This record gives sequence, structure tokens and C-alpha cells, in this order.
Amino acid sequence: MKLIEPRNLKGFRDYLPTDQIPRSIMFSKIKAVFERFGFEPLETPVLEYEDILAGKYGTEGEKLMYRFKDNGQRNVAMRYDLTVPLARVSAQYQNDLPKPFKRYQIAPVWRAENTQKGRYREFYQCDVDVVGAPAGIADAECIAMVEQIFLDLGIKKFVVKVNNRKILNAIMLTAGVSEDKMLDAIRAIDKLDKVGAKDVVSELKEKVGLSSNEAEGLITLASTKVPDVGALKAFINKYILKQPQGQEGFDELNSVFTALKAFGTKNVEIDLSLARGLDYYTSTIFETIITETIDSRKYGSVAGGGRYDGLIKLFTGKDVPAVGISIGIDRLFAAMEDLGLVKKQGIVSVLVLNMEKSLQKEYLKIVTDLRKVGINSELYYTSAEMKKQFAFAEAKNIPYGILLGLEEAKKGTVTLRNLKTRKQKTIKQKDLLKELKKVLK
Repeated sequence: MKLIEPRNLKGFRDYLPTDQIPRSIMFSKIKAVFERFGFEPLETPVLEYEDILAGKYGTEGEKLMYRFKDNGQRNVAMRYDLTVPLARVSAQYQNDLPKPFKRYQIAPVWRAENTQKGRYREFYQCDVDVVGAPAGIADAECIAMVEQIFLDLGIKKFVVKVNNRKILNAIMLTAGVSEDKMLDAIRAIDKLDKVGAKDVVSELKEKVGLSSNEAEGLITLASTKVPDVGALKAFINKYILKQPQGQEGFDELNSVFTALKAFGTKNVEIDLSLARGLDYYTSTIFETIITETIDSRKYGSVAGGGRYDGLIKLFTGKDVPAVGISIGIDRLFAAMEDLGLVKKQGIVSVLVLNMEKSLQKEYLKIVTDLRKVGINSELYYTSAEMKKQFAFAEAKNIPYGILLGLEEAKKGTVTLRNLKTRKQKTIKQKDLLKELKKVLK
């Protein structure tokens, strides 16, 4: 019989327990913050009808969608993000959902993109969205919540960059970009941090039709530093006053920053070059960047989002305001590993070592008693040599072991061993639960 080679598709990976346990802990911390802010969980299918997803992500996004015909010859696609499925849910269940509807979802998405460290073709997104609330407090709450998540995860050096698509559109128009080339220009500006000004100028000339001077002027305007809302107002008055969108965007951004100040949010700055490449953003946009560098490695954006007031209209025909943010869980986890914030730990607290075949009933009773009081525990199945059982405990990061031999059984005692320090103490069996609760605090 020919053996099948065990292997993964490129861009796809397994999560072994040593990785999945700390990932699950990270998920739990993030979920706790979501729920603290009043967001409720939602699940949506992996597969959607192709027309639900198509046309929502721009030209480059369309190329990355996994799509095919199913067994019934229906055109289907694997979800590219969690936002468009939310828009579909909001339209489909519009009479059943509370308004505003605040939801979170943590689930895998699929994109056929080039792979690199922290980027995969199957990866998790972690989204929160508010459907049915106008620009202002809801936008600020999403930003404040992401700040709280990063702080709870132990990340200290990060910044949330904020902009408004209407301000960016006004900058584009002032620089000579035509309405029909606006999205192409936005996608070019979105690459400014990644590829640099020279390549962006080339793309603006090639795809948008700007001259070198116009392209450089656009980059200069979009790169203007505005340290606060007052400086932003001065910028608008000086450069884009003739564009009504600019003032409208300023008013929206001003309301967001007023709420952020009340929330006490600190790690936020205005960045006029922030574009967010997806087509559906209409107003506030934001991106969270880890600013700490390890071994010259920069992590870039690990969370981003914004307001998409026109997306749900594609399904309902009505204007429905919505705002949300997506955390790139895999990139965030990779950064946390490099920053030393991921602890390798197990889920089992106690291993009952199997020392004597004749004491199997006693071992089973001990492990059952531990589980009944909520202590994660397991029994080594066979009475193998102690060296092998200790190695098993070490591999699973189990901190404590219980040893019961024939001598202890006669005396009604048991030995509790710290498997990390190798210190141990012999106690009465009736005191075991009390002692374990003390050391496991």
C-alpha cells in the first residue's frame, strides 16, 4: 500500500496544542473586552452565494476570493471577511435584531494571497461592528475598545491612526483626481507606508492619470502632519475649503475625537494618508499599529476598520449606518510571540501518576474527585516508568503531580509534587483537595 504524504496546502497550517492553548487564552481575553463593551456573539456560514460577496472588495480583493461551483452547480465563495456577511445578516434579519445591533465574531476567512510571516491564506479575523448608529460615539467606542484589548494583552507600544474618507476624498479632488479614479487613487495612497512615495507616484501616474507634479502634490497633502483636531481644522481651511466633503468629514472626525477624549483614550493620532483599501468605507477609518520593533522587524497594521454606511444598502435599498473594526488575530499573535507576551502553558493542572497496577481504582477515584470540584486533571493510563510519566507532564506543561504508592495507600496519605520545582510534600488524602486549591490559586 502506497503511503499518503502528510502535508498542508501552502498558506494553510495546523495549530498544535502548544500554540492553540495560548491562542484560546488570547481569544478569551478579547471576548471578555467585547462583552464588557456590550457586544454579542454571531456566527455565519463559511460559504456564501458568490453574488453576496462579489463586488465589495475592489479589484485586488476580487482576485483573492476563493470561488467555485458546488455540487448543485451554484456559484459560491468562501468568506473573504466578516463584514460583508454581517451586512447580509443585518438585511436578512432586520426585523429581528435589536437596533443598534452590536455584534462580535471570531472566525476564519480565506484569501488567495502571497504568503509571508504572519500572513496566511486561511486566517482568523476578530470583528466588532455596530449597525444602526451614526458617526460619533459608536466609532469612538470601537477605537477605545481596541485600545483596551491591546492593553489587556500586555501590548504597551501601539497607536491607533484615524482618518475620514471624506477628508481624503477632498484631498484627492484638490490634487486633481477625477471622481471616477477616486478608488484607484485611494488604493495607491494606501500603499504609501508599504512601498514608499516613489512607487506610489508611479501608480498614481499609471492608474489615475496624474502628472508627476500632481501625484507628488497629492502625497505631500496626504502626508501633512496634523497633531490634533485644531490643526486639522487649519489644514482644511488652508487646502481643501472649497470641497464640501472636507468640512463634513471634519465635523464627523471632531465628534469622534470629542467622544475619545471622554473615553480617556490616549493612543490615537490623526493620519491624513490613512486610506484603508476596501471600497465600502464611507467616513471614519482607523488602523492600529504596533510601534515596538524587535530585531528590526516592524509589524505594521494588526487591526483596522471604519464606517461603511452604504454597504447594507446593497441588500436593503435603505441607508443603514454601520461601523466596525477587524483584528488580524494571526498577525497579532505572531507579534505577541516576538514581544515575549505568549506563555506556553497547558490546560491540565494536575497529573495523577500511575505507580501501581493494583491501585487503579484509587487513582480513578482521585482524578474523579478533582474533576468534580473543577480542577483540570488527568490520569496517566498505564503504570509506565516514572521518567516517562514526568516527561509526559513536562510536554503538556502540567504543574502538579499526585503520587500514590503502596506505602502511601496503607497510611492514607498522598504526595503532592510541584513538577516545575520538584519540591513535594506528603499530606493526608482527605486534605488533598484543600491543599490543591491553595496552590492552584
